[in-house]
Amino acid sequence: MNTKWILYGLFFSLLSVSVKAADNRVGIDLYESGMTGAAKVFFLDNLPTLTDNVRQAEACYYLGECYLTLGQRDSAGFYYDKGVGLQPDYPYNRVGQASLKLNDDPSGAEALLKDALGTKGYKKDATLQIAIARAYLHAGDAAKAMEHVNKAKELDDKSGLPYLVEGDILVMRGHTGDACAKYESATYFSPDCLGAYLKQAQIYMSTNRSLSLEKLNKVREISPDFCGAYCSLGELHEMSGNSKAAAENYTKFIRSGYYDTENLLRYAGILYFDKQYAGMLPVLEQVLDERPDNLVAKRLYAYCLAKREDGEKCLQAIRHFIESTPEEHQIYQDFLCYAEQLEANKNYNDAVVFYEKALQTDAKHQELNKEIADIFAKTNQLDSAVVYYNRYIDYAGEASAEDLLKLGKCYYNMACRDSVVDEQKAELVKADSLFAALSDKVPSSYVGYFWRARVNSMLDPETLEGLAKPYYEKVVEIGLSNTERYKRELIESYKYLGYYHYVVADAITTKNNGNPDSAKGEYEEAKEFFSKVLALDAKDEIALKALESIKL
Repeated sequence: MNTKWILYGLFFSLLSVSVKAADNRVGIDLYESGMTGAAKVFFLDNLPTLTDNVRQAEACYYLGECYLTLGQRDSAGFYYDKGVGLQPDYPYNRVGQASLKLNDDPSGAEALLKDALGTKGYKKDATLQIAIARAYLHAGDAAKAMEHVNKAKELDDKSGLPYLVEGDILVMRGHTGDACAKYESATYFSPDCLGAYLKQAQIYMSTNRSLSLEKLNKVREISPDFCGAYCSLGELHEMSGNSKAAAENYTKFIRSGYYDTENLLRYAGILYFDKQYAGMLPVLEQVLDERPDNLVAKRLYAYCLAKREDGEKCLQAIRHFIESTPEEHQIYQDFLCYAEQLEANKNYNDAVVFYEKALQTDAKHQELNKEIADIFAKTNQLDSAVVYYNRYIDYAGEASAEDLLKLGKCYYNMACRDSVVDEQKAELVKADSLFAALSDKVPSSYVGYFWRARVNSMLDPETLEGLAKPYYEKVVEIGLSNTERYKRELIESYKYLGYYHYVVADAITTKNNGNPDSAKGEYEEAKEFFSKVLALDAKDEIALKALESIKL
């Protein structure tokens, strides 16, 4: 399917697409702006619509220039030759043919240039001198290019075009500041020289974004429909981190229809950062249809599917990417994406492997230790979970309430399964200190007190010391604010408190040779708490049996 039809459907209307140009001006402006890929698409699209041989030959020349700039010399030669065949007395294509020979066949190139310069009506043509300057620029001969720029200035001292190419020469030499001055001169002599404004804007993007925006706004003022301005505006806003404005402007550029695969790939990236995942998916599918091995497209495709939560499809895409991409080209985000998808699909062992790979690739992302710890906790690999939670807390510098709870529960659960008394006690003490810190951090929450109660209940298995009592009492205090919400916690607390008072009463009774009279108060306390359990759950068997056993 043709790329344009996919994207036109994406924007619901074909009305926004530029109509066919009657001449080559838009393509020339794109070429002069340095937007070679877009210019190439324009001329390929426009060439079949032209009926005038000169216009066709002109389109062929610029197609040759585009292909030569893109390093496709055979295609460049094809269009230069076609242009000569269409209009032999249009000399620019012979200049193009010469540019292909300048390095390998200098004498042949010079003969072609001499022939071009001898064309009737072009002997004193400044623009032809500019074409020759560009030919030398393609060949990397800045000095010869400058000779012809100066000849162009002599022939037409009111044109900005020589200054535009002089700026290009200075850019090639690495003198971007001087190049901007020449582009400024180009706009002085030719105020409608869109390429000069856009090239200034591109240079200023990384150093002076407000000035870059000023130049782009000038282009929009001169030519509101020129798609190149919106392409650069999209890039400028992308660099500035304004994803919404980047997407809006780049969309306008894409709607022109004059884009290549590289433009589509950049567009997909812009849509990704603007979270327009539904919109970027068909764009990426088209790029992959044309370039199935494109690394960036495959990566973005997997990332996009992950954001759309398209589970199985995403897992397949990121797995294919990882397996088909050399490891030296893989980055932190690739391993992270794969790990997240593996975890989502409950492939926990492999998820840990790729979280580890992500950490190894970019060690500053120590927060991944928490993700790994969560997996180990979820799969009951508590020893490993404790190691990774501690690593994460060391990195974070301070444990959050969530961290304290998770790590504390790990130590508690380790104690629950540990049969070695000393190790079990050490784990419970560690858990208690973490839950105490949790209560200090969030004193209005029942959670820290609740887990301290459980820990201390294990430290006092016979409930002789009542170690858990103050913590269950605190849970009750908080839980009474919303008995329905805290029903489970209240029932557990009441059962413990009832049992505690029963144990105290039983001890007093035993001490008094089986006489329960002096323990009556404690028995009443026990009955009251077990009755509270039944008020919340009338069928609770433990409370029913406890009340049945208390005869007083």
